[in-house]
Amino acid sequence: HKKLLKKKNERINSYSLLPSKNSNQIIEHKYYTLSYSEKDEQAEWVAYKLTNDNSNKKIKRKSYFRIDPKVESGSSELIDYYKSGYDRGHLAPAGSMRINDVSMNESFYMSNMSPQKPKFNRGVWKRLENKVRYWASIYDSLYVVTGPVLSRPIDVIGSNGVTVPRAFYKTLVGFKEEKTRAIAFIIPNDESDESIYSFSVSIDEVEEITGLDFYYNFKDPIENRMEANNDIYTWLKIGN
Repeated sequence: HKKLLKKKNERINSYSLLPSKNSNQIIEHKYYTLSYSEKDEQAEWVAYKLTNDNSNKKIKRKSYFRIDPKVESGSSELIDYYKSGYDRGHLAPAGSMRINDVSMNESFYMSNMSPQKPKFNRGVWKRLENKVRYWASIYDSLYVVTGPVLSRPIDVIGSNGVTVPRAFYKTLVGFKEEKTRAIAFIIPNDESDESIYSFSVSIDEVEEITGLDFYYNFKDPIENRMEANNDIYTWLKIGN
């Protein structure tokens, strides 16, 4: 009974950390949830939880890209990216889905892909993904909501008309014992040698640029404090 209650509470807590709903289809996979924008043929956000359990080195990357059968209107397809010059950029990274074979396979649904410039995807974005996984080892648990900035796209690719975002964001909420911290990042879809810390912003700024409402289920004083923080060093001081 206690185990069932614990699982139920974990699920409720995960739901409470999703952005507010709109007219887009909300899709629940076992290890992440997304909101699919048919107009842009990609997720406007993908949300998932990170703990040390996400880093099972025995689970190998399996590049099995395929359409997402849960997208009612049909997801983007591999052919949309063919010779486009853009990578199929993961939103929920394969490296963060090393829980088991199911989680790894889910990470390769096309609904979890967004067009990214190669030097962005394999450069500064990858560095941020690696750092987020490191932070998950410091916090008891880490909730990530990540996605593209879909306004004023830089390109459109494929017969399905996949929007190429001008930037990408991540919002992070970390829990450590009785402490809660939050930070966000907005990074242009381009090559950069800058420190990832230089792209740290408040969640309020991400809300302003995307029009999304994050963490609205928190009590107002907590939400306001979390979403206003843009100081990366406050985020890094969780152990102190």
